[in-house]
Amino acid sequence: MRTTTLTILAALTLLTCVFPAGAGPAHDKTLTFAMPACPIRQTTVPPTKVAFVLPSKNPLRAPFTVTGTVQITDQTGSTVILTQNDVEASSTSFFFTRTVKTFQHATGSLSIDKGCTKTDPYGSNNCTWAWGQSITAAFQGALQEDIQAGKLIVDLKIDGTTPLQFTCPVCGASCTFAVPREVDDGKVNELWVLMFGLFRFPLALTNIFPH
Repeated sequence: MRTTTLTILAALTLLTCVFPAGAGPAHDKTLTFAMPACPIRQTTVPPTKVAFVLPSKNPLRAPFTVTGTVQITDQTGSTVILTQNDVEASSTSFFFTRTVKTFQHATGSLSIDKGCTKTDPYGSNNCTWAWGQSITAAFQGALQEDIQAGKLIVDLKIDGTTPLQFTCPVCGASCTFAVPREVDDGKVNELWVLMFGLFRFPLALTNIFPH
């Protein structure tokens, strides 16, 4: 089993790492990733750059889409960040866009050095990359409150039909989710590394994973 320690604004480096995996019976695979200890302290992150490389090819070897929301709440139930995420993958490229619906108790921006055609107050958006492409992310930000507790809430659909939904504590415990059988090839976890690296893309702005 290979393990990865999640660091805070280096969350994008998940694109080149592998989550710890718990292998159950066929089509019952689960993946587990560590969440930070509680509390997550308010902090300011200076301008930082992280380089990462996309997987060398489409992990599913077929076109796919992933759409839906990722949400972080704090101990009061207040939303710290809520994003709408949209992914389209072909045999040659990977497209990612996100809409920040709620962003409070934090500030920040995250920019990618290539492949993105739009920017907004939170950084780069509408990004298309070739499989195997090397990319550099530049980010800075601040978390303006201590997060004593809260939730990570993932509500996604794969190809518009297959649900990927789970809720975990945002700190103090590991997070485990079941891999939908429709997208489990039983071999590598590259797809999930890619998905959660990118769905954490805006979460890096909240400094949600301490370094």
